Amino acid sequence: MSVKLAGHLFTGPFPVDATEVRANNVPVVYAIIAKGGQPWAPTFRLVDIGASPDQVLRFADHPQRNAWEASPGEAVSVYLLNMPRGKHTVQDRQRLAEEIRRQYDPPRGMIN
Repeated sequence: MSVKLAGHLFTGPFPVDATEVRANNVPVVYAIIAKGGQPWAPTFRLVDIGASPDQVLRFADHPQRNAWEASPGEAVSVYLLNMPRGKHTVQDRQRLAEEIRRQYDPPRGMIN
């Protein structure tokens, strides 16, 4: 299942504690999303957003990991938007993450 944020399609969900972006992988903008609600009418909330560095990124070891908490009835997962090095710079990834942060205001940002 994918989630659209600010017109960009993020793939996921991936488990927070088992997901990593290695240095030889395509860099990403990542979204930490809490999914709740009923199976037939799920709700999605943006908990955090960021850009991968050019080094390895292990979500289990992320400095903000302890802040990625789900409310009762929610599950937190990682969603990724690939941004290949040949087309996008680190600054492009950071700029997009900031744009989405301003638009959705995590951790309260409900996704429609």
